[in-house]
Amino acid sequence: MTKPQTGKQYRRLKTSEMVVYPMLVVILIGVTFGFYHNSKIEDAVSAAVSLGLEQRVVVEDYFKTTGAMPQSEADLNLNAFTAEGILTSMDYRAGELGVPAADKLRTGTLRALVDMTEFGTRFEKIESGFLLIARAQDDDTVKWACIADEVTVDALDKRYLPESCKGDEDEDALVRITYILARRRGVEAKGNVIPWSLEHGIL
Repeated sequence: MTKPQTGKQYRRLKTSEMVVYPMLVVILIGVTFGFYHNSKIEDAVSAAVSLGLEQRVVVEDYFKTTGAMPQSEADLNLNAFTAEGILTSMDYRAGELGVPAADKLRTGTLRALVDMTEFGTRFEKIESGFLLIARAQDDDTVKWACIADEVTVDALDKRYLPESCKGDEDEDALVRITYILARRRGVEAKGNVIPWSLEHGIL
């Protein structure tokens, strides 16, 4: 006498299914962890940028008092900076890092130094996080640009920077192109290249 069927049918998993299903689970876990890891990096970098932006007032106060950008770190009180998160310190140099012809009396660069070892071995050598470029305007106000550091060898890739640090890339590229054109045409670029570019209709 045969047993009546209950309506529920069970089947054994094929060998291929026993291999594929665990692999899919592992892949999904890996993707989820990757998104979570990148999110933590982005949050840490955004916090570092916010903290770095607070140091702008030191440069602005000096410019308002003297009418020129600081010429060295000795002119600034960066010792008051308190390290937090991945941002370990800030250094300063007159002019614009990566633009040798920039006017050092009207431009200055704050560079954010970071420690990102907590995010894995691929970040162990990262030293520079981002640059804050100060440019004095004709009305003596100071305009700032947050950009990726493309000069320092061990610098954080710009894809990890927030959108607020990508808005002036076109302008920065234009300054660099202007400098290259000036050099190619044999112009002596001891100071700022902008006056030369205006005279020749580049800007």
